[in-house]
Amino acid sequence: MHWTQDEKQFYYGDSKGQVNLVLLSTFIGTTLINMSIHPILFLESPIVQIDDFESLLLVSNCTKCILCNTEYEEYKQIGNKPRDGAYGACFFISSNEAQQPSRIYCARPGSRFWEVDFEGDVLQTHQFKFALACPPSKIHKDSDNENDNMCGDNEGNDEMLDYQPQNLQFGRIQRLRQDFLVSFTELGLYVFDMRNSSVALWCNQFERIVDCRVVGNGEIVVFTQTGSLYSVQMHTLQSRASALVRQNKFLDCAWLMRRNVKYFADKAREDYELGLLNQIKDFLMDRHQYELLNDLSVIFDAIAQCENSGDNNSSGGSSTAADRSCSLGASAIPCQRSTEESSPQGVYVLENAFCDNLKSQKGEKHFKDALLTVTGKFGKNIIKYKFNIFAEEQQKLVRDLIPANERSLPFKDIKAIYENDEEIVCRTRKAHSSPSPSTSQSCRNRVKNTGTGQHITAEEKTIYNLYLICKSSKFSNTNFVERYRSLFDEYSAPELISLLEKLSRVMVEHGDDPEQAQRHCYEMYFHYLNPELIWEMDDASRDYITQGFVLLNSSDDIVRCDNCMFPLRFDNSCVFHELGSVLLRYYWSRNEQVKCFDVLTRVPALFDILAKLYLAEYNMDKVLPIILNYGQPDLLIDMGKSFTLNAWAKCFEHFVDLHRGRLTCINCECITTVENVNRHFFYTWNCFLGIALEYMEADEILSLIFRWSNSIPSDAIDREFYSRCLLKG
Repeated sequence: MHWTQDEKQFYYGDSKGQVNLVLLSTFIGTTLINMSIHPILFLESPIVQIDDFESLLLVSNCTKCILCNTEYEEYKQIGNKPRDGAYGACFFISSNEAQQPSRIYCARPGSRFWEVDFEGDVLQTHQFKFALACPPSKIHKDSDNENDNMCGDNEGNDEMLDYQPQNLQFGRIQRLRQDFLVSFTELGLYVFDMRNSSVALWCNQFERIVDCRVVGNGEIVVFTQTGSLYSVQMHTLQSRASALVRQNKFLDCAWLMRRNVKYFADKAREDYELGLLNQIKDFLMDRHQYELLNDLSVIFDAIAQCENSGDNNSSGGSSTAADRSCSLGASAIPCQRSTEESSPQGVYVLENAFCDNLKSQKGEKHFKDALLTVTGKFGKNIIKYKFNIFAEEQQKLVRDLIPANERSLPFKDIKAIYENDEEIVCRTRKAHSSPSPSTSQSCRNRVKNTGTGQHITAEEKTIYNLYLICKSSKFSNTNFVERYRSLFDEYSAPELISLLEKLSRVMVEHGDDPEQAQRHCYEMYFHYLNPELIWEMDDASRDYITQGFVLLNSSDDIVRCDNCMFPLRFDNSCVFHELGSVLLRYYWSRNEQVKCFDVLTRVPALFDILAKLYLAEYNMDKVLPIILNYGQPDLLIDMGKSFTLNAWAKCFEHFVDLHRGRLTCINCECITTVENVNRHFFYTWNCFLGIALEYMEADEILSLIFRWSNSIPSDAIDREFYSRCLLKG
């Protein structure tokens, strides 16, 4: 479940792959709540994570990640490689679009993340598998500071251990502050610096994590299987040390500095605020902690050097301060680079030529040797209060992240095309690339000709719009006929067919299989078409509809007559059955039996319509084989009321032949022997006799049973049937 920023609606997904939008509104004060549910997506696997930003909706399930533009009702699959498992995805919104563009991050197998832009294109892959072969970070608890101080000298031994790469599956990912991404597994909590593609920290001190949420500004709430709820705050060592001094916890601060001497020495040369750490020096001297004071001497020397430098340059005014600020920002970059070069581990970034957001910014601040502080453990057995605890915290999530003047319109090119009447440009599809889904840059219809100054036509705009609608319907598994009904209403049947043929060619140009493109166009047309209009169409339009109907219902699983190849056994499922019924009735009324039987040969699922046409002509020799070959009880029930006693006697004869594997061809009336006839309960004697008993007298049907008793197995008829005969009299 995911709440939107205004907290008036939320999205939720279920295990069946359905995503719904729930709108909440209050009336009569706050005593009553009005709630409405609207289905958004119908995917084929369970939903893992949902996130939103402005008009964009991000949905990740167990096979893929879908980016939806709810304003234009457009859907795009991120990436082309499917996966199998619960992997999350989230928006990563930047407060400064000019320097750090906003991104989408999608978890992938093998401790990887896709970095994606807002058009749904994968820019690069971040690989953290080998970078995680490092010691876990220590969680510092306020209540355990004394124990931490005693074992502080032993923590360095962790770096001597051999840590293996971690191949992890991140089921839910969340943004932390401006540069970090948080995820978790059952046994670990992980924080990644996505701007610099590095591992900020990971820890394994929680007992079987069930859920993890980021709330407020940098607080992580961890919920474990034992029923415990932890509040974890992220601090830099500098801010943590300053906080301990202000709390008069001088010894704790001293041991913190002792564990991170190099860090504080470097920071002391850059930051004048660390001068307050001199109180630690006085405290240690008063306590006669000379050994610890000696270990920290390099830090105090750096602080003194920095203060002396500040006194000498204090007369320089504001310009000197500005120069110092610039030099400090520059000096931080080489320091970070030397640290990376000395470390044997690293993060491998794939395809980073497509992205320029990994460059370090001047004066940029990062977590370094980040420190986790557990500020509270709220006890056990509070599972049922979990979401109540989070309720107030969730109201502060992702509020006012980006100024209004810096926000970019999602799928901005789409709106620009319609408003500015610019040409739609098509990317050339490479042989190894996959079809580009429905976004403005990846589904453009024409190559821009700057020499001739050719402009896009109204028809090309329509084709472009239809292409987006068609692609959207694939991902959402919903029918968008109302979106294009008004477009189709502006065209006559021949013009509309011509438009659909052009749309089919556009689909092929963008990677669709030619036959599949035709299927999509036919489906769009048939969802829109009123079948009764077929009677008024011209022959060319009617032939086009016939071809499409045959294409959508063609099947190779048909048993045919040995003599004339007419269908005998087949799957009687049919799409757009009403449309096929009108086609068949039209050809039959015009005495165009050739076209009628041509359709039936390829779509035998329309035999029920043919049976009704023959019944109207009292041609029982044709009707009976059709009913039995069709294999649906509903057809026999519907037409049995018109049978005479003689017709039922012939039906018994055909049914006996059917059980012997002898099928009568409707076209040439020849007999073909087949195997495995009894594929449906309709072909059991109980079902057949039960239907016949509805229209025949008991003595009549018992007489026919006695006549064919040698062909009926002894256990084929239940006692219940004979009881019904006695009751009917």
